[in-house]
Amino acid sequence: MSPSLLPASALLAGLVLAARTRASWAPEPAPAAPVLLDDGASEQAQGPGGFDVSAFMATFDPARFLPSADSETAAANLAAFLMTLRRAEGTAGPNGYRTVFGGALFAGYADHPRRAVRFTDRAGRRLWTTAAGAYQFMAVSALPDGGATKVDTWDRIKARLDLPDFSPASQDAAAVELIREADALDLVEAGKFDAAVSKVRRIWASLPGAGYAQPERTIENLRAAYVDAGGILA
Repeated sequence: MSPSLLPASALLAGLVLAARTRASWAPEPAPAAPVLLDDGASEQAQGPGGFDVSAFMATFDPARFLPSADSETAAANLAAFLMTLRRAEGTAGPNGYRTVFGGALFAGYADHPRRAVRFTDRAGRRLWTTAAGAYQFMAVSALPDGGATKVDTWDRIKARLDLPDFSPASQDAAAVELIREADALDLVEAGKFDAAVSKVRRIWASLPGAGYAQPERTIENLRAAYVDAGGILA
């Protein structure tokens, strides 16, 4: 393995290991559905969806987690899958980690921007979304006319992983956790791309079969993006 590729692959391998340590106690994710707010408006839900990241990284030894070609392939497949999600969500560019739904940018990674945006889906429903970042996480956020949104995907994962901020590293770790929650991490690592997409399709509205009345990418388009990002199909 090239030394220049080691840090990114090692970090992804560490995120996988960290996710696996929680597999035995993490609760089952609740199914996604539009959420009715107290003011009668609706909000776009985000589907299924104790670990100290700082302490983990302080003692992280990449050599422990990348002993073989198989583990290198698994890390490469995970990296490619994450990039494919970003391409599907429209956040693959240099500003993807600080993009709000609709294309606006937020400044600073101290926390999720918690900015509610109103939009109309393809079923004609007027909804609120707080989607932000590379993986368009939703978080509890104030509404312009009072009240707050209720979908707490980011808040829940942040608390579970003890994430310190909304930085790119924290966003990547949270995305891996959502994949693990959906029981798709093994599929992602093994390069079973179509099966993995099927497992996580209710988490990201842009995936085929998501069912949120929003634009969905085709599986063929995503498969090509995955291979282009360095993923190896099983």
